[in-house]
Amino acid sequence: AVALVPGNGGGGDIRGSNFYGWAEADLVRRGFDVRLPEGGMPDPYEAQEAVWVPFIRKRLLPAGGVPAILIGHSSGAAAALRVAEAQKLAGLVLVAAYDDDLGDALEAASGYFSRPWDWARIRQNCGFIAQFSGRRDSLVPVSVQRRVASSLCLEPADWNAAATDGTPLPRFAYFEDAEGDHFFEPPFPQLSVVIEQGLSSASGAEET
Repeated sequence: AVALVPGNGGGGDIRGSNFYGWAEADLVRRGFDVRLPEGGMPDPYEAQEAVWVPFIRKRLLPAGGVPAILIGHSSGAAAALRVAEAQKLAGLVLVAAYDDDLGDALEAASGYFSRPWDWARIRQNCGFIAQFSGRRDSLVPVSVQRRVASSLCLEPADWNAAATDGTPLPRFAYFEDAEGDHFFEPPFPQLSVVIEQGLSSASGAEET
């Protein structure tokens, strides 16, 4: 299963927002069971950790502790990182991720940034990690996104190569779009390709 956690700021059906609906359709076409928060996330504006993390675990991830792929965008990436600290995931995909409150009172009140991150545990708990950033992100400085990648010991990978099915990609990878903003619009072909390759590389690592 692939669970997608949106950014904060909107309630209701998220399929028309950012890249979410496109990603669902593309991943379903490739055979994935995709889980979106039907009706939107609870507490959609403050996105509090105390609300979002239990919701993700109970409503979006499979029951019984079955490892799934978790995609988090923006504040959803912060939530996904906290989930990954505490449980095994088949894969973690971070889009426009950040590791501090960016000087914003609403972000500070969310709870995600009240304590240090256990980066080593996050990496250990994930079969693969892919992080996507936009160099021209208008909401999250790219320097912050690069810091997340460095903390997770991700390997820089080619953005354009990630859009093709045939180029081998790192299992723990950081992709940066030189012209990208905050991933407000689709298409986003790198997402599906990297998820497929990530699962394959994680499976190969388990077998060796």
